Amino acid sequence: MSAEKYDPIKYKITTMQNWNLVARDYHDDWASKEIGPFKATAELVKAASVNPSDAVLDVACGTGAVSAVASQRLHPSSRLVGIDLSDVALSIAIRFVPRGQFAQMDAEHIGLFCKFDRIFCQYALMFFPDPQKVLITLGNLMKKNGVLAISVHGSADQVPYFSTIMTPVLTHIPDIRPSGAPNVHRFGKPGDLETTISEAGFSEISITKFTFEYKAGTFEDYWSDYLITTAASIRTRIVSNPKKLTNIKSEAEDRARNFLDENEMIVFPWAVLIATARYD
Repeated sequence: MSAEKYDPIKYKITTMQNWNLVARDYHDDWASKEIGPFKATAELVKAASVNPSDAVLDVACGTGAVSAVASQRLHPSSRLVGIDLSDVALSIAIRFVPRGQFAQMDAEHIGLFCKFDRIFCQYALMFFPDPQKVLITLGNLMKKNGVLAISVHGSADQVPYFSTIMTPVLTHIPDIRPSGAPNVHRFGKPGDLETTISEAGFSEISITKFTFEYKAGTFEDYWSDYLITTAASIRTRIVSNPKKLTNIKSEAEDRARNFLDENEMIVFPWAVLIATARYD
């Protein structure tokens, strides 16, 4: 069976529906606890050198992880705006960061006319169908001497949380995702990330790599968490064929053994790239 043709509009709708389903678990189990890749949130805000008087925009803000940290550096009268496709994620962000202003908006069609000193985008650039369009739009929303701060996940070999299960999934169900659709490791190499930011008109680009640890627990803990959150949109396909499911789970468990600690618990390394830049 050939893979479904990639349709950017359908992809966005599916992404929105998926995040509406997983937003609560994503917030409770990940973003609000600052574990694994969310240890990078503070580093992202630090890299942007937020000033108390800055106007801040959090693009694809999710449940408000970056907004929460940035708000701690801002004067109460300073503007803090977050936008996201998922209305469920935004409903959580509104409660999580009461002093922020949050709106449902597509990052490729931002309906804002004010300018910002600092613009953040955490773990979303790789999923935009047209990242260049988003970056150019963000550049046009920046004040003079403003700073763009972006974080993305590293390459597949540096973020085994994703690849340990997804590699066997793609082996047994190669058409599970539309061919050509964006993927989580799209900007996992510093050179690719820098080129994309530069081609959108930014300069003074600086990229720093961080590697954190994520304690995934037992294999069953990891397997369950992955299917409920990360693989929510494709879970039905994964579990629909019992024989393939058995093979996928067995192969994933074998791969996970490479990351067991002395207590037989899975501890994954997690590479994160943080980029800052200014718009010419």
